[in-house]
Amino acid sequence: MAEQSMINLALYAQTDVGMVRSGNEDNFLILDLSTGNSWTATEEESGELLTFSQGYYGSLLAVSDGMGGALAGEVASRMAVETVRDRMLQLQAHESHGKLAFQERLRLAIEEANILINDESQTNPEHKGLGATFTAIATIGNQIYFAQVGDSRAYLIRQGKIYRITKDQSLVQQLIDAGQITEEEAETHSYRNVILQALGAHDSVNVEVSHLPLCQLDTLVLCSDGLSGKMHQDEILSIVQAASDFKTACQQSIELANERGGEDNITVVIVQFSGSGLAQTVDEPVEPEILQRLPDTPTDIDWSENDFGDTAGLPSHSALQEVAEEDQDTNGVDDANDPPEQDVQFASEDADYSEDQDSSSDRPDSGAAVKSLFAPGELDAENIESAVIPPPPVPAQTTGPLESRPTSPITLTQTQVSSSASVAPAKVQSALNHGYYPSVTKLPLNQPVEEKSSRKGSYLLAGLLVLAIAGSVVGVTSYYLKQKAEKNTAQKEAQLENQNQKEGKIAQLREKIAEINKKLLQTSDKPALKDKRNGWRESLNKLSFRLDEVAEIPPDNSQQITDACDEIAKELKKIEDEVNNLQGLLPVQMSNRQPIKV
Repeated sequence: MAEQSMINLALYAQTDVGMVRSGNEDNFLILDLSTGNSWTATEEESGELLTFSQGYYGSLLAVSDGMGGALAGEVASRMAVETVRDRMLQLQAHESHGKLAFQERLRLAIEEANILINDESQTNPEHKGLGATFTAIATIGNQIYFAQVGDSRAYLIRQGKIYRITKDQSLVQQLIDAGQITEEEAETHSYRNVILQALGAHDSVNVEVSHLPLCQLDTLVLCSDGLSGKMHQDEILSIVQAASDFKTACQQSIELANERGGEDNITVVIVQFSGSGLAQTVDEPVEPEILQRLPDTPTDIDWSENDFGDTAGLPSHSALQEVAEEDQDTNGVDDANDPPEQDVQFASEDADYSEDQDSSSDRPDSGAAVKSLFAPGELDAENIESAVIPPPPVPAQTTGPLESRPTSPITLTQTQVSSSASVAPAKVQSALNHGYYPSVTKLPLNQPVEEKSSRKGSYLLAGLLVLAIAGSVVGVTSYYLKQKAEKNTAQKEAQLENQNQKEGKIAQLREKIAEINKKLLQTSDKPALKDKRNGWRESLNKLSFRLDEVAEIPPDNSQQITDACDEIAKELKKIEDEVNNLQGLLPVQMSNRQPIKV
């Protein structure tokens, strides 16, 4: 029996409405992918997920900040965490998609959440403008993956230092990257809450995925901008290090954010990893590796490949969790780290499926990923009819202390990892060891092969055909990625241009207000003119407040901004003309006065 090495998680999550908002639009997700157990902000605290040992399929933690106002923001964040939870479980149970790389399943699950939220925003008038940020960390074995959409954040605490892992997808971050403002200026910038990406905002989203190896006692902090906007990361580090447990650290962080205003909802998740399955930390820079979308990752999920039928017929989270619990009860707790048997079906009782269904009938002619790619040399004549990919190796697990943390990890009896009877070819096994799973399926031959030379010719022909298809897919995928990148770049440039135009209009109007106020100081001190001067000053103050309101309008609403600025400009022109015609005004050069341009 092989010795196993344990990876333990100790964590806590908490969300708070803050001091100003009437409702909480934040949410979080804690998910044990091996058992299906989950905990969100709308559910009671889950004692079994405060400390647990990581199983075969890993774990996932996330924070989502909803937007859209009133009920819409709460709906968006709840849809985000629940959809990602369900899709991650469904993808890993899927016959074909379960072979995708772990980080690609994470990417697809988030993209699915974007589609559902966007559909809800488009079809339900009550939820118009629905959107949510989503920041997640997902672990499998001793590897951790980060996924980012929006401006919620993930921090890593390692060897007494804190590192910000994710980058905000926000307007001020763009300005920082362009060298127009500093990090310090961004903290108080009037547009620090303008984000460039959110789930549901558009029909497609670019999920930024990065990767790091996990080390002993690594601590991760996930939070919404209700926390990161009120605290420096060094303050987060101090609170986590000084607290007796993670629940206290969460509570103290939220209390400090509320003391400093608490204008937004506040959510924080803290998790620490320990155990003999993790290597000791080394004194190296923390530099996450950005992971681009793999060429074989589908752009649309075809659930029919696993006889699930359409998305509506997919098994629910509760159904998947029941199957996981039944499997655990049958095999005992010792098998929690083992993969499920191949014959376990994750289909609901009312799922509509047929073994004779043509899964390729609804696949577009171009742009769709080919689900089976391999080189002729990877399969020999013995297994070309049906090649089986064994599951990736699972590190052995033993219990280890969580240092000063009061929670104790669950002790699992050492178990032997089950192995597949079929052995994958060397190249396929190498791919498995590096974390991605090429899907190898049957390659039927049209006629039986009798002679060795004929068999070689058939293999060569099949190989050439597969290579040709692969070339086409790579070309189409490259074109798709290029178009998507160009679209995202164009959107960002348009948003920056709109922002610059808005700031220019507002700045010009503020200059005009200052100019008129200066003229008022030059007017006669006659008591009869005092009321008029005070009236004009009050009007100018009101117009200044209206400009503050215009500054809060998102730059995409260019017409609304233009209309508001035009109206303010007209009122300023009226006041200016009255001041210029006032008896007792000191002589000024009026011939060079330029009209207000907005």
